[in-house]
Amino acid sequence: MAKAKKIFVGNYKGGVGKTTSIYQIACHMVLQEKKVLLVDLDPQCSLSEICLSRIDWDLYRLNPGECLNYIFDAWIQKKMHLNLEFPVDKELLVKQTGEGIDFIPSNIFYEGGGLDELSILLKDDFDDLFVLQQFFQKTGLDQDYDFVLFDCPPSNNLITQGAFLLSDYYLIPSIIQTVSIRGVAHYITTVDKIYLNICQEHRHSSLARLLFGERPQLLGIFETLKKGTVKNQQVLLDLKEYLDAAEVQCKLPEGTYFFHTVIHNYEEIARATAAGNRREEYASLAAEILNCLEGQG
Repeated sequence: MAKAKKIFVGNYKGGVGKTTSIYQIACHMVLQEKKVLLVDLDPQCSLSEICLSRIDWDLYRLNPGECLNYIFDAWIQKKMHLNLEFPVDKELLVKQTGEGIDFIPSNIFYEGGGLDELSILLKDDFDDLFVLQQFFQKTGLDQDYDFVLFDCPPSNNLITQGAFLLSDYYLIPSIIQTVSIRGVAHYITTVDKIYLNICQEHRHSSLARLLFGERPQLLGIFETLKKGTVKNQQVLLDLKEYLDAAEVQCKLPEGTYFFHTVIHNYEEIARATAAGNRREEYASLAAEILNCLEGQG
């Protein structure tokens, strides 16, 4: 199996259906016989709770070595105690739902702190950007999957920056309204600035490029939580004009930027996802994403 394509899914505006979408996309990818790993980088741990519920487990019952927090905590401790080695058992860390989705949970109850607390302890050090990169390199975990999807919180800390830089692509779910679309434009600008600052302008940029690779490319934007009566064509046109002017590189056909599938604001989708159930509304979106990634669309 070739090395997994890594995709981070995020938006600086909360409440856009990000976690629902990443879980549903994974559900439909595995139906197409794709091996998918979900990595929960959001301190709220909503994706972890959804996935754990599928194996009748919960955050309280996770041992320290069974969550992503341990990886960052071990890195921080290693910097303080250089001669100590902290073992990582990927078989313990990676879990699987009954639907065949592999996932690495984060844990708000981890004794060393949630991911938001651990991100503060990373202290803005250049080396601390490489936690996830080193984890995947040492474990070879990305050799076991077709896709690794990162569920990113609406924040810009060293943990999310490391995921940005490690990824091949990024995917943006968004409500299509003026305020949200401004956030999308800002998000894209921020991703580009992170790559520019670390992989082009930093004094160790050559090392960063060697370990992280090429700039993450926008895979596409998809509309979520659409209300039936809302007309947003002008907002879409405004965003397209901005992206064209900014010469944003997108994996979708030139000048497209948006997936055709629109996810409507149905309470049933949220309830089904919370229970870990697949919803057919996401089938066509997952198909579009796979076609795009596999060069068929």
